[in-house]
Amino acid sequence: MKKTWLLVVVATMMLVVAACGKEEATPSDVDGNSSAAPALLTLETDASYNADLKQLSATVSMTNPNEGPVKVTFNSSQRFQLTVMNGETTVFDYGSEYMFTESIIEETWEPGETKVFDEVFPLTLESGEYTVDFVSLAQVEGAPEMAATDQKTLSVEAVEAPPAEESSEEPTDESSEQPAQTDGAFSDVSIKRNGNLIEVAGYTNVEEFEWSVSDGHNVFAQGASQPTAGGFTFGVLLDEEPTSGQSLFLEMTPIGGDVASFRIQ
Repeated sequence: MKKTWLLVVVATMMLVVAACGKEEATPSDVDGNSSAAPALLTLETDASYNADLKQLSATVSMTNPNEGPVKVTFNSSQRFQLTVMNGETTVFDYGSEYMFTESIIEETWEPGETKVFDEVFPLTLESGEYTVDFVSLAQVEGAPEMAATDQKTLSVEAVEAPPAEESSEEPTDESSEQPAQTDGAFSDVSIKRNGNLIEVAGYTNVEEFEWSVSDGHNVFAQGASQPTAGGFTFGVLLDEEPTSGQSLFLEMTPIGGDVASFRIQ
């Protein structure tokens, strides 16, 4: 009888030990912490169109909403993607029509830190309704693999052309001068093209930079320039005039700095 009673006591103790083991195997309250994945950067955007200047202005603000610093990575110098749609038709694609450096950018953003990216694009839009889709290209270490997005609407009204004035002046050579552009270390960059001649002027705080003209694949001309008192001018003479509709890009890179890209109309 004593033997039987001893077996019952031993069995009971084993069940208690097993139950305790299961409780300890559960995510523990020993340190009281459970690491949650960080949130993506929040995205705020704005877009406007100047029909007189034929310019699309975009402002993108990204903020770290987390209570601690996060590691943010961009796979190129492009910080966001922007697409302008007219119904189901894409009329402008930032990522496809501009060139970017392929170097990976890694940054640490402090809690609540906000960075603002302003861009101005020369763009001709007919009157009508458009949607502007934004996608953040920021990757937050440890956050879910998804992208923050936003969308804005644009209403473009037709601009009345001023009445034609008679002029006795003889027609001049065909040339085009596009609105000034700003990117990176270069501001108020004006580009004037006349046939196979491209004239460039602008301002920068760098002492020397290299430049090149390409169609995104083939380089047609390249050189270097040293600004004087913050200003620079130089001319680019192509071997032949670009074909109609061919997109050209001007890239300017400070020595040891990041490339700035400008579209040549």
